[in-house]
Amino acid sequence: MEAIRLRAGHERRLLRGHKWIFSNEIEDSLAGFEPGDWVEVYSKKGVSFGAGYINPHSLIAVRLVCPPGKEPTREFIEGLFRDAWSRRKGLYPDSGCYRVVFGESDGLPGLVVDRYEDVLVYQIGTVGMARMEPLLRSVMLDVFEPKALVCRNDSSVRTLEGLLPEKEVVHGEVANPCWVGIDGLEFGVDFLDGQKTGLFLDQRENRNALRRWAPGKRVLDLFCYDGGWALAAASAGAVEVVGVDGSAPAVVRARANASRNGLEGVCIFEEGDVFGYLKKLEKGRFDVIVLDPPAFAKSKASLGEAQKGYTDLNRRAMLALAPGGMLATCSCSYHFTGELMEEALLKAAQASGRQLRLYEVRGQSPDHPVLPAMPETRYLKCFFLEVF
Repeated sequence: MEAIRLRAGHERRLLRGHKWIFSNEIEDSLAGFEPGDWVEVYSKKGVSFGAGYINPHSLIAVRLVCPPGKEPTREFIEGLFRDAWSRRKGLYPDSGCYRVVFGESDGLPGLVVDRYEDVLVYQIGTVGMARMEPLLRSVMLDVFEPKALVCRNDSSVRTLEGLLPEKEVVHGEVANPCWVGIDGLEFGVDFLDGQKTGLFLDQRENRNALRRWAPGKRVLDLFCYDGGWALAAASAGAVEVVGVDGSAPAVVRARANASRNGLEGVCIFEEGDVFGYLKKLEKGRFDVIVLDPPAFAKSKASLGEAQKGYTDLNRRAMLALAPGGMLATCSCSYHFTGELMEEALLKAAQASGRQLRLYEVRGQSPDHPVLPAMPETRYLKCFFLEVF
C-alpha cells in the first residue's frame, strides 16, 4: 500500500476523529494514483492515521476506512457490517426496517445500506466503494442473508466522482410495491423508482413525534411524498389530513398507503405545486402544518437563495395556521445549518406578523448516527414550533 504524507499542521481534524483528507492538506504529489487506490496516511512526523481510498481528482482526496495497523480485508469489512447491524438491532429490536450502514458513521464512507425486512438496498457514491462493489455484495449476502439485494446507485453525488447511475435487482426478486411495516403502519416500497432507497427512513422518529400534536386537529402535510407524516397524524387521531406533493407517482403511492392502513377516509392527497397551494390557502385553515421540502441548499453557493426559499415557505405556512397552531418544519441541507434555519424562521415570523414558541429541535433518526468530529454527518434539522 502506497503512503502519503500530510502537510505540517493539518492533522488536527483527523486527531479529533474526522475521516476526510482534502487535496490541499497533502504534501505528496497525487500524480500516478488511480481513483479508488488504497493508501496509508501519515502525518509530517510519520504518525499513521490509518488507510483509506484515494481520488486524486476530488477535493476530498482520501476517505479513511481502516485504523492504523488494519487493512481492508474481507474479514475487516465484514466486521464493520456486523457491528453496524448489531447497533441497529439494539435501536429497533421489534422492527425489520432501518438504515444498516450510514457511510462514515459506520466506518464505510461512500456507502449506505437500508434494510426493508427481507430486502436489502445499497447505494454507492464514491469510486473507492465502487471498486469494492463485488466484495460488498458478497459480504452483504453472507451477513444478512436477504431474499433480495437491490442496487440503487443513482444518487447525484456519483457524478462528482465520475460514476454513472445504475439501479437493478442483483439478487433474488422484489414485489412492486413491497409492503413493509414501520411503527404500526404499512408502506408500499418501490425499490427501483422510489426516492432515496424507497422510503425516507431518516424522518421516522420525527413523524412519531408529530403524533402528540395530531389528535382532533386539521393537518396539512406539504411535500408529502408517500404520506409518511400524514399517515402518522391520521393514525394518531387527526380529524382531517391533506397531503400535497408535486410528484404524481408519489401521490399515487400516498393514496395506496392510506387505503392499505384504512385511513383513506381521513387523508386526502393532492398533486400540485406547494408554493402555489399555499398562496391560495385561506388564513388559519389548519391546526398543524408539516414542511419537509427537498434540499434547498446543495452547496454553499446556493445558501442565499435557500435562505429566501425557506423564509418564504415558512412565512406562508405560518399564515395558514390557526393561532396556537403547530409547525413542524425541516431542512435536509447540510450546508443550511440550524442557526441559518432559526434565522429564516424568525424572519418568516416577523414577515407574517406571528410569534413563535419552540418546543423541540430534532435531527435524523438514530439509525443515521452523527459523528461529532464530522459535522458533515449531521444534516437533518426538524423544529416543532407553536405559531401564535
